[in-house]
Amino acid sequence: MTRTGYRATQFVQALLAQPAAEDARLVADYLPPALRPRFDGMSRAEQSHSLSVLRTLLRQGQTDPDLLAAALLHDVGKTRAPLRLLDRVLVVLAQRVAPGAAQAWSNGAPRGWKRPFVVAARHTEWGAEILEQAGASPRLVGLVRQHHASFPPCGAEVDRMLVALQTADGSH
Repeated sequence: MTRTGYRATQFVQALLAQPAAEDARLVADYLPPALRPRFDGMSRAEQSHSLSVLRTLLRQGQTDPDLLAAALLHDVGKTRAPLRLLDRVLVVLAQRVAPGAAQAWSNGAPRGWKRPFVVAARHTEWGAEILEQAGASPRLVGLVRQHHASFPPCGAEVDRMLVALQTADGSH
């Protein structure tokens, strides 16, 4: 599938996101009770995306509890400054067409027309802060904080998990 086709599919999935009956069971199975309200506070589209990431990791045979919780909570930082679907489309298009400008627009407070760019850039750190405050494990916090980072893996177990999370996230 082309990158444009992938993004179009992603847009339609976000637009039509509806919780399925088994979703509550998956959340209960893979999130500690103290972290479930964080997932519940996410938009339906973010929840649907996160559940897709989780299912991908489960199909790959992943079993680490922190990795599977990170699949469900990697975008929890977006709850600090929720975006509309069209805001997300704007960010994706700008990052594709004018990545330098999109990066420059991501600085500052999440206000005005720059808001979507700031949220896209800072949601990983916000998510890590939210999870730290909720008592999540340091490894889960680190996975959420680094899920958009690009650096060569050093071969450690946490690097393997981060690559798996990034790959699953990128496929949805």
